Amino acid sequence: MEKVTFLKSKWKRIKEFLKGHLDLEISVKPSAVKSKLINNKIFKKADDCTVIIISDAQSSPQGLIIVPFLILLFLFFLGPDDMFSSLGSLFITLGLFSLLILGIIYYFTIPSKDIILKRYQGTLSVPGFMWKKGFTIEFSKGRFGWVGTGGSSGNLDMVLAVKHPDYLLKGAKLYGHITKFDELLSFYVWYMDRNRPLPPGDAFDPYRERDFLRRKAEGFPPPLYKSYVPTPEATPEQQKEREQYWTDEQYTEKFEREEGSTWYDPQIHNDWEETTYLKPETKTPVANRYVKFIFNDGRIIYSQTNEDGSLYEPPESEDFEMLFVSIKKP
Repeated sequence: MEKVTFLKSKWKRIKEFLKGHLDLEISVKPSAVKSKLINNKIFKKADDCTVIIISDAQSSPQGLIIVPFLILLFLFFLGPDDMFSSLGSLFITLGLFSLLILGIIYYFTIPSKDIILKRYQGTLSVPGFMWKKGFTIEFSKGRFGWVGTGGSSGNLDMVLAVKHPDYLLKGAKLYGHITKFDELLSFYVWYMDRNRPLPPGDAFDPYRERDFLRRKAEGFPPPLYKSYVPTPEATPEQQKEREQYWTDEQYTEKFEREEGSTWYDPQIHNDWEETTYLKPETKTPVANRYVKFIFNDGRIIYSQTNEDGSLYEPPESEDFEMLFVSIKKP
């Protein structure tokens, strides 16, 4: 019997920090996207194809205008003559005027600073700094992490960010309706997993039926990214239909799995044979237990017995070892 850790351990979070990027997975259930946030200061658009988020960089010209203006106003009230009385004060005054003019010019010429998630294409577009051009990458190839900034409380604010996979000096902060970086990443991953239902929130409700019919026409392919929370369909009827192909139980992580390991998939492992496990002493079913199959070629596949103690296991022609998994809390 093998013991594994329930959900994500602190050690895994430390390892993610040390390796310099976060895994693309749904680690927590993200806050709902409410319809009142659309066309507001957060979202320009949110449907089953595209999400457009207004980056906080859009407000950057305000600082370039307000800060130098207030300093110049303060210096003027202290004494307008002193603003040009010496070479040093002249340079300071001209520098502040230059920043003020730059801020005004930037305010009227600022390019769109949008973060664009395209669900079908699997791409993420982020804005560049000031007038610089942003970049578009495959979402699955982005290197996601967090950057620390000074918060209003004096504590470190951890902001979600992404780096270009090929040019590590290229990067951008990411924003949304959530401030916690891990929860925001969970929202991004959930939305960008085109094989799962849309994330929570009434903003997506008008598009759930269309999204369901698309996935149905595609044969309900399995999820693209790992999840530690269920991602249910909008209605019990849709859930029942989808579960003929894959279930939330099957694709919701209950513990940390080895990288590269998978869950049993009846569409893929259609040659596996049904077996029932009974406790030797009582002859009662070994119900609802997780099972780990380890193959000689390095593959690891997990499964779970049902209420009757039954599951499908590899055919005898395969060389494998089977272990029952015991879940422990961290």
